[in-house]
Amino acid sequence: MRNFSLAAVRPGLLAVMVAAVLAGCGQQASDGHAAHSRAAASCKDATSSSGVAVSGPAGTAAGLAASGTTRDLRLQVCGEDVHYPVVPRRAVTNDMGITEMYLFLGLEHRLAGFTGIRSHGEIDPAFQPSLKRVPDLSSQGLTLENLLGVQADFVFAGWNYGFREGGVTPAILQRYGISSYALTESCVRIQPRQGVAIDDTLRDLRNIARIFDVEAQTEARIRAIETDLHDLRQRMQGVAERPRVFLYDGGEKIPTTVGRYGMARAIIDLAGGENLFDDIASNWPRGNWEDVVARDPAWILINDYGTVSAQAKIDFLRQKPELANVDAIRNQRFFVISYAEATPGPRNVKAARALAQKLHPERFGAAATAATAATAATAATAATAATAATAATAATAATARS
Repeated sequence: MRNFSLAAVRPGLLAVMVAAVLAGCGQQASDGHAAHSRAAASCKDATSSSGVAVSGPAGTAAGLAASGTTRDLRLQVCGEDVHYPVVPRRAVTNDMGITEMYLFLGLEHRLAGFTGIRSHGEIDPAFQPSLKRVPDLSSQGLTLENLLGVQADFVFAGWNYGFREGGVTPAILQRYGISSYALTESCVRIQPRQGVAIDDTLRDLRNIARIFDVEAQTEARIRAIETDLHDLRQRMQGVAERPRVFLYDGGEKIPTTVGRYGMARAIIDLAGGENLFDDIASNWPRGNWEDVVARDPAWILINDYGTVSAQAKIDFLRQKPELANVDAIRNQRFFVISYAEATPGPRNVKAARALAQKLHPERFGAAATAATAATAATAATAATAATAATAATAATAATARS
């Protein structure tokens, strides 16, 4: 059957086509927050009932492959081998941390649109000028119609960060010649995981850099985060007393919090704390007030997200009678973290350091700084020596070959 380009289809007709494709699939717009997302009923097949083979617009994987601009890049994404045969040209991102990752890598010129961001003010000020030049698709959510409308050839999102069964999925996108990448932290929604770490964010950054063929240009930026991460781990090494930390995302009758597989859990752990609901095998689950009281957190981490302000959340907790004797409430120990810091993104290490300074201020005095610097210098000297030895070995080998 003959292929045709969706780029030439009129918007009204495109809407009808997409509606037909998604009929009965329970398509929902993304709310931009893993904590508040619920998967819809599974959609078994989102292809056209007419059987028409649909190719993507000019610039999609299908179009570029036809022109001969191909490569053989394969990455493991949520346990699956995913092929990226071309460098994408028109990407769409969903959610704040994901969009910040993309901008952090300097890829704004490849961004055809973004979704899942309630306000530009929530984005890191360093990235706001770049984002102003990009179409905001948030009002309609991450939908197939939106993606086809901007001729996207790549989507960076995550499970319950835009991807959901019954809505937009990597499998459905692939049928339209649109490649995708799923956030590593979010893979717990579709497969078992051993844990979560800030290293997951670094992995995502490196994978996106590879997909867009900008590894050389972005390596220094990613290494800077790795250096900060190494320094913080050195400072926090050997921490014996780990204060219990309760993350409060929202909810009055039932609190939404972070479980064992949320990035905020990795931040708490790196900062030398103990996540209060680490026994829940999820990333953004609902907890209960009885356990908050029984487990008596020493600190409360406020996720500054949604229509309720961080201060309003703090006031609510202070006024809740059953929490009156909780350690964190009695001693007024609150720490506010933004949504972009609490979810995977380039600000994770910075957020962990700020929290660590509150939980373990003794690790950040002048003496501690000097000790950490000495350790880092020793490591750098060892690395330099190793590099020199490797170079000498290579030179000897080259001489022997000649």
